[in-house]
Amino acid sequence: MGMVIHDDFWAACQAMPEKQRAPFLYALANYRFTKEEPKGSPPWLPTFIALKQRIDMGDEASERGRKMAQARWGKKQAQAPAKQDAEASAKQDAQAYAQADAQASNNSDAEDEVEIEVEIPPYIPPMLSSLQDAPFWLQCLGALNEFLGTTYTTMPEKCRHMLERCAGGYTVEQVRSMIAYKRDEWQGTKFSKRLTPNTLFSPDHFEQYMHEAKGEEKEAEAYAAYDQF
Repeated sequence: MGMVIHDDFWAACQAMPEKQRAPFLYALANYRFTKEEPKGSPPWLPTFIALKQRIDMGDEASERGRKMAQARWGKKQAQAPAKQDAEASAKQDAQAYAQADAQASNNSDAEDEVEIEVEIPPYIPPMLSSLQDAPFWLQCLGALNEFLGTTYTTMPEKCRHMLERCAGGYTVEQVRSMIAYKRDEWQGTKFSKRLTPNTLFSPDHFEQYMHEAKGEEKEAEAYAAYDQF
């Protein structure tokens, strides 16, 4: 086992007169390996007594570490056979399960798996003809789908709230007339792509479009009445 010369050991040595350094270092090394203390009363004896306690503490710590390492190693050695037995047993079980699965697969009496096909019904978008008892906003959406040939299934929440508030003020037929009016107005223009629930039922535009359609309808009625004369 070696010996460590700590920084404070060397600092104490450097503080001594040069002729005392070698005997002091030799005394420390000799005590470390033989536990023999220096004889007589050399001038560096008080320093030696203080530092030898550091050497004793280091030896005690090293001995404790050695015993702990031996204890751990002995425990590992004792556990090794048990661990090996457990691994061997697990390996045998895995092999047995694999053989059983192979035999079951090759058994002529084994049941064949049957795939069951589940028929998914075709998607049907909401249409006005099937929504008589549905909420007003959904009936309006069905009217838009039927009139424009679209397949919308829902609309933004703000549009639904808008139509729910207007449920008592307008009928589905009036909404259908508005859709027809905007279709005729925008068809063939860049605005045709705005024929969507987001635009037609928007809180910012819905009532405006309804008034426009109503005004157009009154104007058409006035022309029709004029033609009768």
